[in-house]
Amino acid sequence: MGRMDLPNPTSIQNLYEYDPITERYILTRTLGEFNISYPIILTPEEYQELVLREQMKAYFKEKIDAADGRKEGSEEGQKNLLPTFYVNSNFFETVFGGNTIEVIPQGTVEMDMGLLFTKQDNPSFSPRNRSNLSFDFDQRISLSLLGKVGERLQVTANYDTQSTFDFQNVIKLEYTPTEDDIIQKIEVGNVSMPLNSSLIQGAQSLFGVKTELQFGRTTITGVFSEQKSETRSVVAEGGATVTEFELFALDYDDNRHFFLAHYFRDNYDRVLAQYPFINSNVQITRAEVWITNRNTTTNDVRNIIALQDIGESDPTNIGLNVVPGGFINASRNAFPDNSNNDFNPFGIEDPSQQSILNSAIRDIATVQAGFSGVPVSDGIDYVTLENARKLQPNEYQLNSQLGYISLNQRLNNDEVLGVAFQFTVNGKVFQVGEFSTDGVEATNGVFNNGEGGQSGQGGQGGQGGQGGEGEIGISQNLIVKLLKSNITNVNEPVWDIMMKNIYPIGAFQLEQEDFRMNILYTDPSPLNYMT
Repeated sequence: MGRMDLPNPTSIQNLYEYDPITERYILTRTLGEFNISYPIILTPEEYQELVLREQMKAYFKEKIDAADGRKEGSEEGQKNLLPTFYVNSNFFETVFGGNTIEVIPQGTVEMDMGLLFTKQDNPSFSPRNRSNLSFDFDQRISLSLLGKVGERLQVTANYDTQSTFDFQNVIKLEYTPTEDDIIQKIEVGNVSMPLNSSLIQGAQSLFGVKTELQFGRTTITGVFSEQKSETRSVVAEGGATVTEFELFALDYDDNRHFFLAHYFRDNYDRVLAQYPFINSNVQITRAEVWITNRNTTTNDVRNIIALQDIGESDPTNIGLNVVPGGFINASRNAFPDNSNNDFNPFGIEDPSQQSILNSAIRDIATVQAGFSGVPVSDGIDYVTLENARKLQPNEYQLNSQLGYISLNQRLNNDEVLGVAFQFTVNGKVFQVGEFSTDGVEATNGVFNNGEGGQSGQGGQGGQGGQGGEGEIGISQNLIVKLLKSNITNVNEPVWDIMMKNIYPIGAFQLEQEDFRMNILYTDPSPLNYMT
């Protein structure tokens, strides 16, 4: 037999009476004027524990009803779901003007979570890259928090992931003592310093500490902060704005603009000596640009080996610590080409072309052995990059005569940039690196047929033997020219390939009329030291 507990009707009441003689509490249950149970005698400790238990039960019932939202008046109760904390300390009450800690949050938090699975049966991709599983996570937070400690300390915080400007996300701590104190107010966080003077302008969007002091009738306001805003005077003339800018020599646009080879850097000034006429017979016809794959893209990805010295013929531009004898095969002023030195990828499959590279460089696990014993350093002389992403033509600009590229998005310091390009000079074709369409397949098919099995490339396998049958796809690496390594070393020749003569001024649609730029050079005089 089960039982069902029902709440007591309102006519049944529990009455507590205190007996000062015995120092006990007497609990009686009455229905009208009649006692319906034996009295219960409680010590003061038992009575306090009973009252505390009943208060906790009533408190949590109130919060549950408020969160449920079905009872009348629950909307008002939802505003106070977080409890008010009390601190039993006279020192705390003296400092903060009260013994309560109250937190009032407002806002919404939304999250979208999912899994994104893509599969492409493209034979040009390695089997590992034909399917991809990734998380799809998106969050939207709009939160406002107001905290009060006593009557003198107040904390305000606003955060919105979809805010238009960063200064809309603020956090501020404000302490206000009594009116008789020297320190009238202390603000920490996002503060402002408005001034009522037209001669000296105030500042907005500051992050730091602001304090107001009062000595009698003298008031002092001080700020120690970092200014996150900027004041500019803009002059509009004929529908356009005139803005002044100032740049230093070190403020160049780094990790965006790169020469394709040292030849283009060494001849840059000569080619532009009669600008706007470009004195160059070079015409770049093809280019493939590869970078580190940061967004897990599965389209147009390949394993690449980026070589620093490929295509170079000037000994000063060779980065090898020990250059093998007969390594350079062309004059130092020759046009960039794979045959200029023995890092010639065409010689891997074609024995008629001189090269120290061998087929081991095609496998990501045996790259070091692919240099035929020449001492090379990973990250310096070459970079191994798995699943490199090929940039689309709309992601960079190529100057086909001056021989440099400009990326739409700046690279991070740990990202790698490699390129393969082809150009013509008076009808003669030159090429540096390998293109993805040059016949180097993404995978090298190897069939495993047990004992007596044979191996083949490009889909040809052995026959016969015993054991399990199946194709093992080995990813093959492309050989390209290294323009940027994930290791920055200013002493290596690849450092000179990055252009350092392009400066961003933060403007667009510039007009040649009224545009003026002054280049200033300061020669620091040597200082005299006393020894």
